[in-house]
Amino acid sequence: MYTITTTFHPHGSRLEGRHITAQGLNGLFFNVLEQANPAGGKWLHEHASPKPYSVISFYMEQGELAGLRYAAVSENAAALIAQSWQKVYQTGEILKLGRYQQFIVTDVTVEPGPGFMTLAESRPQRELRLRFLSPTSFKQGPGDLPLPLPGNVFRTPLVVWNSFAPAPLHIPDEWLTWCGRDLFVTAHQIQTATIALNRQDSFTGFVGEVTFRAYQGDDHNLCIWHALAQLAAFSGVGRKTTMGMGAVELVK
Repeated sequence: MYTITTTFHPHGSRLEGRHITAQGLNGLFFNVLEQANPAGGKWLHEHASPKPYSVISFYMEQGELAGLRYAAVSENAAALIAQSWQKVYQTGEILKLGRYQQFIVTDVTVEPGPGFMTLAESRPQRELRLRFLSPTSFKQGPGDLPLPLPGNVFRTPLVVWNSFAPAPLHIPDEWLTWCGRDLFVTAHQIQTATIALNRQDSFTGFVGEVTFRAYQGDDHNLCIWHALAQLAAFSGVGRKTTMGMGAVELVK
């Protein structure tokens, strides 16, 4: 696991968040990859779901875009993302968002996180709290469900785990049955929030803190649960995690 953080400084006018869309940031990212490593950019763009990374944008109090934070669950993805942004940083290239907003990259940092083996050794827990940092929603039939049902929240980390962890560490699909049956939301402070996908469409989900508790379950299931909760900070949860949605952190 790796976290790659880029910070920006405007070149000219401020990077007003109200003028920035999720698709605009996604397009910027793949333009950076294409310039630095065309083959790598093509590989990541065409990578089957689940993708090996998630992203969230972060803003100053005044609503100005300050940078992007990528979380990668594979070494290849982390290296590609970090090296591409570092190339832009080193050359001092002026980047664009839309027609008028220009900026430069002022720093790129890479921080290693826990590996799958370390997560697999997590201690059993009966209660944990997640903070949902960006709008989170889940596919529900023909629509979306912006609610933190445990079976939905931990489905994405489970799929990511079984896609990228070594085969001996794979988690049986039956674990999700236990999750949906024996995990409960015991407290929450959430509200809906909306982000512009593009100039025409938007995405609505919930943000805030949610406390989950397991009233039943053996240590094996509880260890898996804690491991997946930690992985969620890298994989994201729910829909459009590669466009900034579903970003979470484990509240210690």
